[in-house]
Parts: sequence; structure tokens; C-alpha cells
Amino acid sequence: MIYTIKQFPSKKFTDKMDLTRFIKSNLKDLRGLKMSEYKTKSEPILKTEMFKAFTPEIETITSNVIQVKTAINSTNLIDSHLDLHMPVLWNKTVKDNPFSFHLKQHENSFESVISSKAKSYNENMNFNQLGLNKDFPTVVNINEFILSREKMPFMFDAYKNGEVFQHSVGMMYVDMELAYYDEESQKEMDYFDEMKKNAVNPEVADEHGYFWVINEAKKREGSAVVFASNSVTPTLYVKNYDADKITSFKKEPSNDTQKVGEYYKNLL
Repeated sequence: MIYTIKQFPSKKFTDKMDLTRFIKSNLKDLRGLKMSEYKTKSEPILKTEMFKAFTPEIETITSNVIQVKTAINSTNLIDSHLDLHMPVLWNKTVKDNPFSFHLKQHENSFESVISSKAKSYNENMNFNQLGLNKDFPTVVNINEFILSREKMPFMFDAYKNGEVFQHSVGMMYVDMELAYYDEESQKEMDYFDEMKKNAVNPEVADEHGYFWVINEAKKREGSAVVFASNSVTPTLYVKNYDADKITSFKKEPSNDTQKVGEYYKNLL
């Protein structure tokens, strides 16, 4: 087998310990290159037999405005960047900013902004609720937003017709550690073995010989994508948006109705 390390693409190793020795000799540079990355690119990582049928909850859409809930990221999975997102990863960024951009394909343009005020929050879930044949807990970072047909008809129809299967987070690294296979260090081997227990797909760690343990990241946006670095990121539901939730509180609303109205106004 040929072992590689993504930050040094020209380097190739036929022995796992040769890879480890290179990592140990270049750890500072490797970490610096990793920290400077803005994470968006993707490639397949999960084996197809891990997947099961997943169908989002999609109402019969009769409105020109829809409410959409999407899984932007699921933790506890080693993704195609060889990143293991830990369950606490999104806690601070969600607390600091409970709203997020929702984009098309990470495109940094006004035409690609599906929502500039998507509600961003975390939910405790299980991978068997998200389309994997695995009973394993995960924390899912959510974007929930309102989309009108007039604003972006193509993406409106894509969500309405259940054609958006994956999402991706545009993020910046804040705190991380490198776990690597090391027969010469019991400490590093113990860390490697202990950390991969947090992954639904620990075989990826064994296959590549290393992975990144991501403890904190800053979420910049979530995107609808064709292929994600973490493919367990489906659309969760698409519903008709009830405009009365905004208009009804114009006529002597109750306090509860006002709160609901303000929540949905913030999603627009």
C-alpha cells in the first residue's frame, strides 16, 4: 500500500512507520499548513455498504415559500480531509453566532446566497437516523432557513423535489491535534487508538495511518453541495412556510405569537 499525507502531496511511503517518521519530523510545518486551510473541498470516504435508504420529510409543497432544515455537519466521523470532528466542535461558534449563511456550492457570490440568516444550532442524533447502517451517536450542526421560489427558483425546486442529498460546512480550524500510528511511542499509539474509538468509521484511521482530531472550528457558512467531505449530511425536512406566523401578530398579537413571528422573521 502507498501512504500519503495531504499537506505534502509529493511524498509517498510504502511503509506506515516511514509515514509516521516523516510526520514527527515535520509536525510543526504540517500543523501550520493544516491550520491555514479553509475547509470546503471533498471526495468520497465512506464505503457504500455503510449506507441505507434515507428519505427526508418533504411535505406536498403548495406554497411559494418553504422552510428547510439541513444537516450541515455530523461529528464523530473521519471525513475525506481525514478530520474527526469531535462532539464539542460547534459549541462555541453556535453560541457566538446563532445565524449562518446558507450557500450554493460554497460559492462566494450574491447570486449563490440561499439564505443570509439561516438559524444555526446543534442536535444530538444517531447515524442510524441519517442514512447509515450504524448505531453510533453524533452531534449534527443544523442550518434551518426560509427560501422563496422568487429568490432562487432552481434551489427552491431542488429542495422541494428532494434532490439535495448532501451539505458541507465552510470552516476555519481553531483547535486540533494529530493522531498517528506509532509503533515507537506507546503514548502516541494509545492516543491514536483512543481517539479513533470516537469515529463511526475507525477503519479509515487504520488505513491511512493518521487523522486530525478537531476540537473546535469556526463555522463561516453551510452549503448545499453535490459531494461533501462528510456525506452524512442530508436534507432533513422541507415544509410549506406558513406566512401567518409573521402576518398574524399584526393584529393585537399575544406575547407567544410575537416570539414566533420574530423567530421566523430572523430566518428570512
